[in-house]
Amino acid sequence: MEERVDAVILAGGVLDEADPLSEYAQVSKKPLIKIAGKEMVRYVAEAAAGSSRIGRTFVVGLSPENGVEFAVPVEYVDATGCMLDSIVAGIERVMEVDPGVERVVIISADIPLLTTEMVDYFIDTCLETDHDVYYTVVEKSTIEARFPGSRRSFVSLHGGSFAGGDINMTKVSAIQANLPLARQAMESRKNIWQQIRLLGFKTLIKFAFRRLSIADAERVASKALGCRGRAIITLYPEMGMDVDKPHQLDIVRAILEGGPA
Repeated sequence: MEERVDAVILAGGVLDEADPLSEYAQVSKKPLIKIAGKEMVRYVAEAAAGSSRIGRTFVVGLSPENGVEFAVPVEYVDATGCMLDSIVAGIERVMEVDPGVERVVIISADIPLLTTEMVDYFIDTCLETDHDVYYTVVEKSTIEARFPGSRRSFVSLHGGSFAGGDINMTKVSAIQANLPLARQAMESRKNIWQQIRLLGFKTLIKFAFRRLSIADAERVASKALGCRGRAIITLYPEMGMDVDKPHQLDIVRAILEGGPA
């Protein structure tokens, strides 16, 4: 029997009033932005739940009062605070339901172009190896070919420029063992130089001279965290096309509403 993994969908995204997306979309929570009459979080939850590789689906940061009419069974999980707090809250709830759980898939609620086929691909690819943490990255040319003008942020490494994806998988034990360092990383997640500093001076120098490869990043991150990490270089740019800015919302709306990309 194929292993099934529970999905934790991070849907807490409260928009700051100063965020241009807040005024543009006229909602207080980003996952509730409607595209083609359907909230972003619904696209993500339904893509995940449609996968034969997914067990239960947990939505963190929303409640029934938000009025989202999911077409699949979901369980709501209360969460406040930063993204890491939401991840921990989701994993703790999964463990309450299934104390023997080994790993979970973590998905951001702001990638509405995610499909069940992509979820299947991601889980099957991850389970080819026995790592502790799996994280998606998308090469710049892959994103720009599909989404010209997306203006995503990329990190230049030896061998290419990459953006982080928004669907990842982790063993529960890896999160539990690394909460302090994970909090530091979350606090600096918008600053790549601070993130690299967490991994050591030698890594910082290699990165500065663009000599750090994906394989290097896997090794140093694994050493720093005391667990084995693997980057999944996906050919599905949709996994990294999160909606952070008004023009990105326009791109996604054009696709889902049947217009040109």
